[in-house]
Amino acid sequence: MEISKRVVEHRRWFHQHPELGFEEYETSNYIAEHLKKAGIPFKRLKTGIIADLNVGSSQTYALRADIDALPIQEVEGREYGSKNPGKMHACGHDAHAAMLLTAAEYMANHMPKKNVRFIFQPAEEGRGGGEYMAEHGAVDNVDMVFGIHVWSKTKAGVFEVKEGPLMAGASEFEVQVIGSGGHAASPHLTVNPIAIGATLVNEIFKIRMLSVDPIETAVVNVTSFNSGNTFNVVPQNATILGTIRAFSNETEQIVFEKFKNLEQLVKALGATMKTKIDVVTRPVLNSKEAIEVARYAIEKLGFESVEATPTMGGEDFSFYLQKVPGAFFFLGVRNEKKGITSPHHSPTFDVDESALEKGVRFFIELCN
Repeated sequence: MEISKRVVEHRRWFHQHPELGFEEYETSNYIAEHLKKAGIPFKRLKTGIIADLNVGSSQTYALRADIDALPIQEVEGREYGSKNPGKMHACGHDAHAAMLLTAAEYMANHMPKKNVRFIFQPAEEGRGGGEYMAEHGAVDNVDMVFGIHVWSKTKAGVFEVKEGPLMAGASEFEVQVIGSGGHAASPHLTVNPIAIGATLVNEIFKIRMLSVDPIETAVVNVTSFNSGNTFNVVPQNATILGTIRAFSNETEQIVFEKFKNLEQLVKALGATMKTKIDVVTRPVLNSKEAIEVARYAIEKLGFESVEATPTMGGEDFSFYLQKVPGAFFFLGVRNEKKGITSPHHSPTFDVDESALEKGVRFFIELCN
């Protein structure tokens, strides 16, 4: 099997057949078909797949790829463009699935020294796929877990590696301010949720500045404020939406607690506040041991690597790291000469496919 050609073949098939989270039926069947041909036993978890290659080793490494796409209409005219209108692999999950599937096929014919678990995960894009797979045994009895994310900011073929915090934990908040509506001409007879909500927005923005250690990195950002729909009526409710990002669970808890404290402020102003905070991902914290294993593999292969820059973006690979040590890496796919420069989640996003062979060989080397 020629790895460079095989990984591109898989990537282009995945790219042409994008499916959203927990709807990856065709994608899952494609992966299952090739695992059967390779003789690798597997099981399904909804649209996800867990496959095990057992060589009798005392160590087992898990390798993970996400397989879902985004609800984005791809730019027209591409040779291998999406065949599913309004859906696109605009974040590189097609490349992730292709690298892992190619690595599995290769290892089936060239047995690794360690047992390998291949995790093809659905629904990474905010739909709970990582948490679901982790809760259903994806990394049970595994020593370490590894994952790669292609990275549009970095030169094709260059690995970004970092011990410790790499990606932030991400949470979503929804705040309901409940006042009492009435006629706009009689403000004294109402409790205006817009006025109170405006005060609340300012207080939310202050949480990062006044309550989080300045040395710690965090984001507390309001992204939506909705209330009322006409000029002469004071509405009863206002809704505020936003995101919380942090690199440590401790910082997250501080922020969560401050939201509870704001309920007393709103009460003092005559309204009621209801808060809902949903944890989307946990922080991605790479273990020292796993990073050492990865650096050794990269150096042995002679690949270029640099120190990764942490990002406030979230990744549900973090749910595996809550259970076992592991590491997550970025692999550059940017090539300005080829015009491959678009950011993730863009309708013009693409990858320099020449980098994908390195991802496959990295996975293979990790397990030897």
